[in-house]
Amino acid sequence: MNKMNEKRSNLTEDELKVGQYIQKIEDLKDNIIEYLNYLTKLDDTTKNLWISDIKEFYYNLSSAWMKLEHKNLEDSKNFLYGARNLLSKIISELKIFQNENSLKLVENVEKLFKKCWDAFWIVFKISITEEITAKSRETVIKVSDLKYHLVCAECGKIAVEFKIGYGRFDKKESLVFRGITHERSLNIKLAYELFEIFGEKNLLGIHNFMKKYHGYEGLDAFCPECNKIYCWEHYDAREEYDEGFYDCTYGICPNGHKRIIDD
Repeated sequence: MNKMNEKRSNLTEDELKVGQYIQKIEDLKDNIIEYLNYLTKLDDTTKNLWISDIKEFYYNLSSAWMKLEHKNLEDSKNFLYGARNLLSKIISELKIFQNENSLKLVENVEKLFKKCWDAFWIVFKISITEEITAKSRETVIKVSDLKYHLVCAECGKIAVEFKIGYGRFDKKESLVFRGITHERSLNIKLAYELFEIFGEKNLLGIHNFMKKYHGYEGLDAFCPECNKIYCWEHYDAREEYDEGFYDCTYGICPNGHKRIIDD
């Protein structure tokens, strides 16, 4: 038995099923690229960009599989979410043509990816046990006088960070917000007002603060109807595209509440 066969023999039936779906998606990926190459209405620049999206989609999916094989579940999930976001973009691009071939490709890739996604999550749920219940978990954590964390009500991971410090492009200290969709630097003078709200552990108050000083969507990790914080995974954050261009990100919490969390 060679090393490749030995490696495959150590995988569970559910893990092998993931690999089988990815092989089918690889064939479909090639079909989509072939279809784009034959489109005369598409200029070369756009064609190359769209083909690059498809290749990156498959790279993310195959990387998720590789990380799963090595039991690196968090990286596997990150790559899988990346693949889903890229697929949303690819589908929006293919739908522009509204012909039988493009719509059939969309239908096939959506169905096959859904099966692959479900197969991944069967393995994830078997591999991950969450021993701490949401009721016993602190949502608001004071790390220091200059930093606060908000953690996911489902898994306890850090979903949001607020700190006094330097953002990616800051030349002076700011109130830095890092959420599940993006990072933003706010005026440092707002920190006192915000940290008072943190002291009260008032999630709705933090959300309203962000609506006032950041944008209408407020705190991207917050579900107002649940009054809870969720990480990217448990808010089931999904990027939406319109004709290949980013439109917004929706969040759907475990209780089914849906809202735009980034626009």
